[in-house]
Amino acid sequence: MASASLQDGRASMLSSISNLSNTVIGAGMLALPHAFATMGWALGTMLLILCGAIATFGLYLVLMCEVKIGRRVDSFYEMANLVLPQLAWYFDAAIFIKCFGVGISYLMISGQLMTSVIRSLAQIAGGDADAMPAWVMSKTLWVMLFLFILSPVCFYRRLDSLRGVGYLNMVAVAYLLITVLYFTFSAAARATLPPRGEIKAAIFSADILRAFPIIVFAYTCAQNILPVYNELEQRTIFRCNLVSILSLSSSAFVYLVIALAGYGSFGSSTGDNIIAMYPDGSLLVCIGKASVIVLTLTSYPMQLYPSRTSLNHMLQFIHNTHHRTQESSSLMDQDAHSPRSMPTMSNRRWNTLTIGIMAVGTLIAMVVSDLSLVLGIVGSIGSTTISFILPALLYRELYRDNLHTTTQKAALGLAIWGTLVLVLALTMNVVRIIGL
Repeated sequence: MASASLQDGRASMLSSISNLSNTVIGAGMLALPHAFATMGWALGTMLLILCGAIATFGLYLVLMCEVKIGRRVDSFYEMANLVLPQLAWYFDAAIFIKCFGVGISYLMISGQLMTSVIRSLAQIAGGDADAMPAWVMSKTLWVMLFLFILSPVCFYRRLDSLRGVGYLNMVAVAYLLITVLYFTFSAAARATLPPRGEIKAAIFSADILRAFPIIVFAYTCAQNILPVYNELEQRTIFRCNLVSILSLSSSAFVYLVIALAGYGSFGSSTGDNIIAMYPDGSLLVCIGKASVIVLTLTSYPMQLYPSRTSLNHMLQFIHNTHHRTQESSSLMDQDAHSPRSMPTMSNRRWNTLTIGIMAVGTLIAMVVSDLSLVLGIVGSIGSTTISFILPALLYRELYRDNLHTTTQKAALGLAIWGTLVLVLALTMNVVRIIGL
């Protein structure tokens, strides 16, 4: 087998599945009930399963690309730079948009939920939440405060100290599941919810294109799959595929439970952040919201790191494009997009990019209040590119000696599918922004 020449890792199958699942399942699940409210529970379920299957196929293509290369590839970026260096700028742009957008969503979620937690604590303590000072209930205040607390970590060049974030992720997901199911099946808990809106099996409208990227975003993990594959013990194509299938299947199960239970509780009135829909006076909900805040805040530096790396690569590419000579253009392109270029970044450049990304992201998080809009744009550009378009292009380039196989045709279909989703979904979200 081609993969037999690749060095095995030390991670067990269970550990690899857990690591990939932690990568997949994130804050995007909070908006899935809203996506179901846009398209209906039956159509939403079908699209959720379909996206999971397509994303799994994309991971298979990435694996087969590494097999074809014949050596260990440490990152998706390195693979793209090896196979399609002329499109490295596009890859960097997709990674930047995805990670930068996720970072914005984390700030939005933490700021929104913190005001709700303050209100909950006041009610639980027997106080009057409405009597709280306006500045205490300001989302802007909490976003700025959280960013101030996080700022020292955001400037680190290594984030090894945040390896425990995966465990926080598991706790937050488990608690969210408990909360959603409790308010779904407990009659006493349901009585505290606002009147439920209309529930439909399928809703066919142009808004599906706006909400669909939220589902695509929920499965985005191709940029992290190679380290998981490389660390797997007894690494074969079958075992790597099994990790992908079981990880995305378990993620799909969690997504379905949250989406169906959340939509079933609120119907057409489901908001873009399901945990924010539950009553403030409940201690269960208060702890759940606090756990989500901790998850998003500890995950923010992990999104800032790759977005900063990709932005630096793009700036280097622009600089070298304008200053290269005809004889050295190929070499300069390679240097500008080498994975080794990031550690040589000067402290001044590192700090400037960090401050710029944090400042712009904070401004957007304070101005924009619609989480589904942010995830829709991130999903339509970043997630479709990372999950669909790039794996397909990489596979077709590496296996171009035989373009008539079933997998090659499926890869072409995946690239076309991803491009259509990108164009249509992005158009719908832009139209939504400008209010047409």
